[in-house]
Amino acid sequence: MKQVTHEELRTNLLHHYDRKIALFVYGRFGIGKSDTVQFVASQIAQQKGRKFVNWNKLTEEEKKQVFDNPKDYFTLIDIRLSEYDSSDIKGLPIFKDGNKAIEFKVPFWALLTTKPDSDGILFFDEINLAPPLVMSSCYKIIYDRVINDMPINVNWGVFGAGNLDEDRAYTNSMAPPLKDRASEVELVGASSDKWSNWAMEHGVEPRIIGFINFKNQALYKVDFNDRQKFTTHRGWERVSTLIKGVDEDYSLMELLSSSAIGEGIAKEFVAFCRISQQIDLPGILNNPEKIKTIQELSVKWFVNTAIAEQYANNKIKFDKVMGVSKALDEIDNVELVAYLWKMCNGLSKNFKKEFLKSVDDNLVKKYQKYLI
Repeated sequence: MKQVTHEELRTNLLHHYDRKIALFVYGRFGIGKSDTVQFVASQIAQQKGRKFVNWNKLTEEEKKQVFDNPKDYFTLIDIRLSEYDSSDIKGLPIFKDGNKAIEFKVPFWALLTTKPDSDGILFFDEINLAPPLVMSSCYKIIYDRVINDMPINVNWGVFGAGNLDEDRAYTNSMAPPLKDRASEVELVGASSDKWSNWAMEHGVEPRIIGFINFKNQALYKVDFNDRQKFTTHRGWERVSTLIKGVDEDYSLMELLSSSAIGEGIAKEFVAFCRISQQIDLPGILNNPEKIKTIQELSVKWFVNTAIAEQYANNKIKFDKVMGVSKALDEIDNVELVAYLWKMCNGLSKNFKKEFLKSVDDNLVKKYQKYLI
């Protein structure tokens, strides 16, 4: 099966939507399969000038609004197939014509997909966790684009996602005829560098981004034998939400982080955050030469993270960032200079503008590839 990055998956999803060909996405849990489908759906909505809505997050009143005015919306319908029975897809039977015939009443979301002006993505998540009978009920939807003899509007794209066998998710084998009705790819986890770019765009705690850049292998760790909570991309998002506003209460930070990503990695992360107690950040900013005396690499990474965060929060000026950058460059810490600039650029929209106007020419030549 073709392995793809998140960027390649986005491209693939867009092309499959345009051609109205179904696509199944497999991959390890917690790496962002569903998030990528949602991102692409919101991107298509923007291109089409429609309001993006996630059907699953709407109230009953909002769903009726979408149903009555489908031309205004681009709708993502996320069906967790593992939670469904075959009747949930096919609908409930009712007798007609004096009990001589049966008609099936389909779910409200299914009716939306058949409306002439409707548009969106029908997404069958956890498809291979569903019982075979439920999977088979999707045959006609995925290939023939029909729900109980009602054709799905030509605008709609149909996608699916599932777990890999090694995830021990109790997956069911998908019947070859069903697999053959769609394209298939395997999403691989994002590198720490790619994940960091995404994390900065989505407001993930800078301390987490700094730690992941310092220790790349901490981004994703799944071991079925160590009895630890799994560490995944999704888990780090949980940590970010949990520790917002928890600055120096390290016992609480460790408790929360351990719950979200496992005790071992959490201890290392909190130890990284504790470095703030060891450094004189104002002293380094006033005299960047001091950073040359720091021997521990973890401390340098933390210092850079703290500087980028202070710059993004308008607590320090651009010249302070450049003073530290020059000092790091003088001791050939190229990776740290690149990281500092990428963090500043990712956290603040002003950095690139100031960078292009004010930075020393030699540093521009050496590091501009990281920003331009």
